[in-house]
Order: sequence, then structure tokens, then C-alpha cells
Amino acid sequence: MRLKNIFHAAIIFLLATIIWGCGNSRHVKNDSSPDSVTVRNMVESQNFVFIPRYVNPMTGRRRDLSSGFQISISKDTIISYLPFFGRGYTAPISPADVDFDFTSTKFKYTITPAKRGWNISIKPTDQRYLQELYFRIFDNASASLTITSIDRSSISYDGYITRREGYMKQKK
Repeated sequence: MRLKNIFHAAIIFLLATIIWGCGNSRHVKNDSSPDSVTVRNMVESQNFVFIPRYVNPMTGRRRDLSSGFQISISKDTIISYLPFFGRGYTAPISPADVDFDFTSTKFKYTITPAKRGWNISIKPTDQRYLQELYFRIFDNASASLTITSIDRSSISYDGYITRREGYMKQKK
């Protein structure tokens, strides 16, 4: 009888953890979140900053991110400052090459309308190991980013987009 009660308690705890985790992973729209027209304008004009809140490596667990990480998208430049957690298939030459810290000025930007948002594929041609940045952006400004690379495992980030003007932090 005691084993049966422990089993039931474990099941209830597991279900509560799953429900709590799913409820907290959503981006809650507040008064400062842009409306759908503003989000559409940012996406179509290639003028936004993606702010990640969580990182989802291919191996390992989901992690919360501190502030300061971002990727800025404009018509002529991509500036990225994002962490990497995962498996590298080749050793980096410098310890500074571990994260996704780069600036790209040559890339192909493709927008595809999707249900309740847009899919954006960015393929940098001036980054040797970077294959694609794939954004999924929703009407409420929440977004996800998946980065595929030749020498590392894929990684994804969950967060939101905001206007570029006045937001981009200078990299030190």
C-alpha cells in the first residue's frame, strides 16, 4: 500500500512539473510589446533585434539566459552576440570563437508568411562555418531562432523581437 502511495505522489509531482513548465515558457504580452502591424513592419523592413530568454541545446537541458545576449538584424548588417552550449565537431582556434559572436554584411534574407507570423531564413555568405539562421516570429513579437553550423551541433533560442533603434548594445 505504501509503495502505491509513493507512486501516485511521484506521478502527481511529475504532472505538476510539466504543467508549470509549459505555462512559464510562453512570452506574456505586456503594454510595451509591439502590436502585430509593428511586428510585420520590423520583419519586412529587416530592422529588429532578437532578445533570447532561453537556450535549447541539442544535448542537455534548456537554460535561462541573462540579459545582454542579442542578435541585431538590419538590411545591410547582422551583429550577433549569442552563447553556444553544445557539441563542437572541430576545436576552435581561439577561445573567443566558442560563442556565436560575429558580424555579417553579406547574407540572403528570405521571408515566408506562416500561420500567425513569419518564417525568416538568413544565410550568411561571409561566415565560414555558419549555414543558416532560421527565425520563427509570431504576431505578438515572441520568436525562436535556430542556428545551424558546419562545425557545431544545432542550437535554438526562445525569446522576442524588439525595435533596433536605441536598443542595440555596443559590444565590448
